[in-house]
Amino acid sequence: LVPASLVKLFVTAAILDLDAKEKISLDTIIAHDGIVSAGKLQGSLYLKGMGNAFLSEDDLRLAVEKLISKGISEITGGIVADDSLFGDKEQWNRYYGSAYSNPSALGLDMHTVSLIVSGGSSDIKFDPPNEAAKVHLKSHGRYQIRQIDDLTYEISGITAGSAEIKKRFPLKDPAIYAAGTLRTFLNERGIEIRGTTSRGKLPPQYTEIARIKSKDLRDIIRDTNNHSLNVAADNLFLLLGAKRYGPPGTIEKGSLALKEFLNNLGIASEDIVFADGSGLSPLNRISSNHVVNLLTKISEKPWFNSFYESLPRPGLEGTLKEIGYINSHIRAKTGQLDDVYCLAGYIEKKNGIKVAFSYMVNVPGADLLWKESVKILTLLSGVMDE
Repeated sequence: LVPASLVKLFVTAAILDLDAKEKISLDTIIAHDGIVSAGKLQGSLYLKGMGNAFLSEDDLRLAVEKLISKGISEITGGIVADDSLFGDKEQWNRYYGSAYSNPSALGLDMHTVSLIVSGGSSDIKFDPPNEAAKVHLKSHGRYQIRQIDDLTYEISGITAGSAEIKKRFPLKDPAIYAAGTLRTFLNERGIEIRGTTSRGKLPPQYTEIARIKSKDLRDIIRDTNNHSLNVAADNLFLLLGAKRYGPPGTIEKGSLALKEFLNNLGIASEDIVFADGSGLSPLNRISSNHVVNLLTKISEKPWFNSFYESLPRPGLEGTLKEIGYINSHIRAKTGQLDDVYCLAGYIEKKNGIKVAFSYMVNVPGADLLWKESVKILTLLSGVMDE
């Protein structure tokens, strides 16, 4: 069946397992390829991503301060975005919306940008900032913001008395936008940059200026499963492939790595199809037996508690918080696409034993079952008393 976001269960379990064997770093590196003399960097500044979808503008601002502390006031080269850890840049067919941005080894704020308009055309702000981003204003039409491309936006119907409006957009090329934000922050601090902003690869011989630490992997896993974060899951999927089979991480390598993980657990993977790490692709194919076998077998792993606690409890956390039903003895991951509804996780019985379950429906209109989630969870909770 099409599993939707239940794919995230496989990805997060596999990356935790790999991390237990070889510590995985998602740190972002800022480095240069030249020499620094009398405050001048003879060369380019590189921003190299390692898959941290939670990289923020505050992270970049702190890194700029480290650059300033080294006395650099001029860069003769440009700003180079290195997102080479991941490949398959043209193979992602997404829905439109801020939750469906393209995965990338480098990107800010879950690979999105927000445009905020308050007080009319005199106060328009990009978040994260980027001096290369432009806005075209139209006085006629309905008051709205429209994205033309990553760096071009249109605001129509704006007047001096327009109410505040904020809209978040996905980015097709998060790496270039992030490099533009770094350039913006450098210019704000008076650092002159002579070259352009471009994509490239950090050379073998480089000098590291700053290392932006990512959140702990277990925190990333918790946020990914708790809130069903698509970009974070796809990044982990590609990172898994890059770590197991060498960069660049691709869909094919990520799929092979997941199947290798399942085979090592004793779960046959011949009939499984992994087309991404988020579950957004309708090409994914997994059975309920596969899901339950995964949830059961990983319970013996030393990292199991981190995985278990990453799943939300109904009425208390994440995607199940507003469901209208509270049960602290159930932890579950939801999955929903057109004509797809899935729910899988654990029920803790009164004697403390955990029972794994998987509920998957693929029929026309199945996505409407989310309205029946309370009834479904109530029925499942009967296991607690058995």
